[in-house]
Amino acid sequence: MKIMICGKGGTGKSVISVLAARILSKKYSVYLIDSDESNTLLPEILGAPQPKPLVEYLGGRGSIFKRGEIDIVRALSKAGRGIALKDLPSEYVSKSPEGIKLIIIGKVRNFGEGCACPLNYLTRTLLKNLVLNEDEVVLVDTDAGIEHIGRRVEEGTDAILAVADPTAESLKLARTLRDQFKPLNRKFWLVLNKASPEVADMMVEKAGEMGLEVNGVIGFDEEIFKSCLEGEVLRAGESMLQMENLLKAINLL
Repeated sequence: MKIMICGKGGTGKSVISVLAARILSKKYSVYLIDSDESNTLLPEILGAPQPKPLVEYLGGRGSIFKRGEIDIVRALSKAGRGIALKDLPSEYVSKSPEGIKLIIIGKVRNFGEGCACPLNYLTRTLLKNLVLNEDEVVLVDTDAGIEHIGRRVEEGTDAILAVADPTAESLKLARTLRDQFKPLNRKFWLVLNKASPEVADMMVEKAGEMGLEVNGVIGFDEEIFKSCLEGEVLRAGESMLQMENLLKAINLL
């Protein structure tokens, strides 16, 4: 299964991605794809070495649109018919202590180097052409907001996990995601993040008024905030159990 983890900036998509990957890795072979062109902390909080960006394997951002989808698939696959992540060169895939495999699409770091369009195109092409075994799960930590909708990145996914923090804007964005992908018959789940019990009740009520079903709640976890501030391997308390309950509720465990 291929799952995109989406939401507005600051909702905690990377944290949710790592928590989910850790729990799912007990049952599946998990790949975590970093498709956020801005943030760079994911390897540190996952506890994995920094792999080379996949875009460099294809000659850099300037070559992506010149290659096109067919050529990209040929370059990333052994047989030229679908991409198996296990076949990627080892320097472009790193591992966490739990065995979670990390792939980074690419980053925008330099003034004037251009937009993230080629990186989104590479992510879309990769997801559309992935060939997975039954025991493999792919989680995609996306860039902030919903710009990826305009580039049809979700075409190659099976499900969207929307992450909302205690703001009206994040719930509005989650509703937009749901409405956009309902015609595509993708599974859609919503998790509320960084919410105290009182705030979580308010968020659930607000989501209900907007026609949104809440599938899980991850509370405010001080250990998560401390480890993210320190830029260290993610530490989590009760959030791990809450994430496990969410994954059970959506039938991934």
